[in-house]
Amino acid sequence: MDIISAFDKAQSEGKQTALATVVHVEGSSYRKEGARMLIAEDGELTGAISGGCLEGDALRKALFVMQEKKAKLVVYDTSNEDDVEVGFQLGCNGIIQVLIEPINTDEPYHPISILKEALTTRNLRW
Repeated sequence: MDIISAFDKAQSEGKQTALATVVHVEGSSYRKEGARMLIAEDGELTGAISGGCLEGDALRKALFVMQEKKAKLVVYDTSNEDDVEVGFQLGCNGIIQVLIEPINTDEPYHPISILKEALTTRNLRW
């Protein structure tokens, strides 16, 4: 999985990271619930939470989340083409909720460790 590889690389380079996950969608969007993107403190992105529309804003919010060490739920309302918060026309016409979590490797069950465990369990079943 690209996100896990990117996380391992960022950790080996001493970079902080955050994970953005689409947790709820109302209406239409480019990505559905469960879509993920890893964000490194240097701006490197792995994965996607939209068709490229939300990633820049999610990066800015992720940098804040890493600094504050506190998760944040961000709601993007793309149903309004004049959406001032996002600042551009997205063309998807939905409401997208994205959870952005800082990855604290001092905690045994941070989001990436849970993804690794789920992947291992899934591979054992096959």
